[in-house]
Amino acid sequence: MPRIAIGIDQSYSGCAVVHYNATDGTAKETVFDFSPKTAGTGIQRIQYVHQVLYVHFERHSVLGQTTHICYEGYAYGARYRREELGELGAALKLSLAEVFPDHVERRIHAVSPSTVKKFVTGSGQADKDKMMLAVFMRWKYEASNHDAADAYTLARIADALATPEPPELKFQQEVLAVIRNPPKKPRGKPAA
Repeated sequence: MPRIAIGIDQSYSGCAVVHYNATDGTAKETVFDFSPKTAGTGIQRIQYVHQVLYVHFERHSVLGQTTHICYEGYAYGARYRREELGELGAALKLSLAEVFPDHVERRIHAVSPSTVKKFVTGSGQADKDKMMLAVFMRWKYEASNHDAADAYTLARIADALATPEPPELKFQQEVLAVIRNPPKKPRGKPAA
């Protein structure tokens, strides 16, 4: 049975999902249009995103053994559309939890945008064009757009998390160490 790792890059207007088959080194890329023109707005949009992703993950869940899933976490410094991105992120997480309930605790990982960049380029500061080029140069994968390049990188991170031997590159080892052992968040002050 093929060993599958999933990478997901979600943005306001869409979502790229890559299923990386580590058994034969192939990848299947799907890019969804979640723009308001296609998906609607408000609650209707959240329902649409959830349903489309649920059906997609359900169809692909039988094609192999899904080991790990990585999705790009929020860009906390973003100033625009944060609430809508949060709603779309919740729809994604709900779809994953429903299709992969056994993965929720230890095999679904949020990966920060700078960590995604570091895994492929060695630097957390790469721009979108450099990311696409780095994905092609490192893995010979020609992504259809920037979101798909990020999703492919996330799928490779997910696969590396499932593999017992560490990657050859030190910066990739550092990325995996941070994902496996995230820094503890400071607790807020207790309510008075």
